[in-house]
Amino acid sequence: MTEATTDEHRSGATVDNSPAEAPPRVHIVVTCANRKNLPVPPGLRIGDLSDYLPRQRLTEWIRRLSEPGGPATAATSLYAGEHWAAARQLATSVRVEAQLWVCSAGYGLIPATAHVRPYAATFGLRDGDSVGRSSTENLDWWRGLSEWVGPDPGAPRSFYDLARTNPHDTIIAVLSDTYLRPCSDDLRRAARQLRDPQRLTIVGPAQADPDLNELVVGVTARMRPAVGGSLLALNVRVAQRLVSLVSADSATHRRSHLRALAHELAATAPPPTPRANRERMSDDEVRAFIRSLAGARPTSATRLLRQLRDSGKSCEQARFKQLFDEISLDVRC
Repeated sequence: MTEATTDEHRSGATVDNSPAEAPPRVHIVVTCANRKNLPVPPGLRIGDLSDYLPRQRLTEWIRRLSEPGGPATAATSLYAGEHWAAARQLATSVRVEAQLWVCSAGYGLIPATAHVRPYAATFGLRDGDSVGRSSTENLDWWRGLSEWVGPDPGAPRSFYDLARTNPHDTIIAVLSDTYLRPCSDDLRRAARQLRDPQRLTIVGPAQADPDLNELVVGVTARMRPAVGGSLLALNVRVAQRLVSLVSADSATHRRSHLRALAHELAATAPPPTPRANRERMSDDEVRAFIRSLAGARPTSATRLLRQLRDSGKSCEQARFKQLFDEISLDVRC
């Protein structure tokens, strides 16, 4: 027995030689995007299936997506726009192991690395490519997609499956109102599968669904000055700020911690820049302004509109451009 061991034995101290618990992984799920980097081929638009009954429509949709051939790419490369430009950075913003997932109306829950075909499908109810005509149909559609093996066989196909197979991990779902509602039942069931239900957090609109309020870290427009970008990417940009503070410390994975960070973000965000209180001009006044400056030197509608607004006056951009083109035509004639 070594001297150190003898001293520990005499003092009654015990040494824990078990390996330290690994920090939980983080699964970040992000809403897909309508904009795609590849053209949608014929037949892969939900609008093409408008004559089908709901269940038949789902069966036919899955059949079409499962057909071999046609262009395909990793999901993370398929989606375009500001929202997904920010989403791609989420997994690398966390200081522990993280995986990015997609919440898709066309494919269901998929890893961002899964190879998928370009498609057009949305949970928005008044869109030409809506998967359902009501909230109930959208819920049924999400459940139906979760029963399909999907493009990455063996991967979890629902939030419930993701939590059930990874009960010690953390799930952060960054979802818009449109996608939050169809997944509501799935999200509630998923939280109950985690060892610590506080490790499931929804980052999205506050008060979107009263039954989900407990799970939501609310995003509001007052956070926008703190994170930048447009309102379309606000959920993702706020999530990026929050997950960048998630570390190996398990306490930083809990919903209560992320909610406190979000409240601090909102409280410390700079106030939005007030809109200028400009005097609105009539069409005749705008025409007179354009004529007074247009002949002085070559110019553009954009430059003249900026001068007009700098002078404290107001005119809508489209109306100004129409009047500018009208004056320009008169001068050419």
